[in-house]
Amino acid sequence: MRRLILMNSNKNIEILSKLRNFICHHSDFSKALTSIDECMQMSYMENRPIGSLLLGAGGVGKSTICKLIKSRYKPYKCIENNYEKLIVPAFYFPVPSPITIKSLAIRMLEELGCTDHRGTSEQLNYRLRILLKECKTQLIMLDEFHHIYSSSAQKNKTSENVANWIKTLADETKISICLVGLPTIQDNLFIDSQLARRFSCVLQLNPLTLNRYDQSGTLIPFLKQTSIYIAKNFNLSFDPEIFSKDLSKRIFLATSGFQAYVMQLIHQSCLNALSDNRTVVSMNDFHTAYALKSLLYKPMTNKDIFLLNPSQITEILI
Repeated sequence: MRRLILMNSNKNIEILSKLRNFICHHSDFSKALTSIDECMQMSYMENRPIGSLLLGAGGVGKSTICKLIKSRYKPYKCIENNYEKLIVPAFYFPVPSPITIKSLAIRMLEELGCTDHRGTSEQLNYRLRILLKECKTQLIMLDEFHHIYSSSAQKNKTSENVANWIKTLADETKISICLVGLPTIQDNLFIDSQLARRFSCVLQLNPLTLNRYDQSGTLIPFLKQTSIYIAKNFNLSFDPEIFSKDLSKRIFLATSGFQAYVMQLIHQSCLNALSDNRTVVSMNDFHTAYALKSLLYKPMTNKDIFLLNPSQITEILI
């Protein structure tokens, strides 16, 4: 019996694994996606590097945007002058730690299919510039870029050297570079006016928001898209609907609008319903999911959000 329960649990987890791949294009997300793409296209057409910063706290979708762009510009092979060559229009990776110019150059070379890491920093830099041209790269996205900054004097000098190296790389190759990370990146980079000019496109991703007076929020459209996707792919519905006024407020309070936590809460709630052989996800499923201490959310109150009455929810939000 225990084995059967475990098998059913694993099956439900496998069924819902597709939900991890769902990407909702809410307004801030779409704007960032379009802007980074435009920087890449303009850099190529105008033969000058137009860089961008993609900023936001953890869990708002920065890495998701980068991975989506990378998937749109996948590497491919072609025949040129009777030789097969690799084309890498765009690539993305989290910056290596500890970060140095040499470690960054090696990581970029790996993205371009080069596994030969021998030589000095100067030799690696030369090899990198040759390959970037050969691979016709137009966009480089560096995630977790805030990790290069530290309070120590030695790290500060390294950070300055790395930032200047990236600036020179962009100038010499005319490639658009997108630096991704926490908002502190902007403060550190923009101390240097030359860097500020090269990364003039600043994109801020914020947590999802509720409707406020005459201002439309981003959470309810996000939940509507999610509900449609879940109904289509998993034959699951919600009662009440996740985009209803009451439940959307509770989800917001439980997650502070952070996209990653919203999806984690919905995922676990759906799993609860499937584990009970139900096709309707209830408020109690959300309560059970939220009560799991092993899952991390960003609640705005210590109260049991999914057991409060609607007037109590409204009172907390005021």
